[in-house]
Amino acid sequence: MTKKIASIVGLVLVLALISFAVFAMNMRRSHMMGGGGGGSQLELVAVSKDGTQISPSADVTSVTGELPKGTVAQKAGDLIVSLALNPYPPRAGAPSEFDVTLTDVNGEAIDDASITLDLTMPSMWMPPNQPSMEFVSDGKYQTSAPFTMRGGWRIEVIITRGGQKQSAFFDVGL
Repeated sequence: MTKKIASIVGLVLVLALISFAVFAMNMRRSHMMGGGGGGSQLELVAVSKDGTQISPSADVTSVTGELPKGTVAQKAGDLIVSLALNPYPPRAGAPSEFDVTLTDVNGEAIDDASITLDLTMPSMWMPPNQPSMEFVSDGKYQTSAPFTMRGGWRIEVIITRGGQKQSAFFDVGL
């Protein structure tokens, strides 16, 4: 009789462990694909190439002033690069509008640049997502692209001007 009870208890424990493993995998999948509660959303921030957060310098704030939520700026070489995301916060799988405003350190609009974005996830490999931006007016450039899943994203703004390339980096989590 005790052998039979031990077998039943062992079977119940194995079934409980399997159920817990399936539950944990489904929760992780739901979180990665945009479901689940709360999440670990990170604010949109300016970062260096290695991902270290950059606080706005006096050069940047003198040109941009106080920026609305969902907009950040940083100095890249002799340029001030402002990035705004709409909607903010962005959602996985839905298109996001990227608005870049490019000025010099005196606040003069830069209208002669070619800008491409490179959207990557530093924590995992993703297929290329490199939309080109269209010039709108007065130093403003625009494009639309999706963030394909939840997680931490790096947005590299690649600016080509006068045959030279420079980049500004931004991080956001969704």
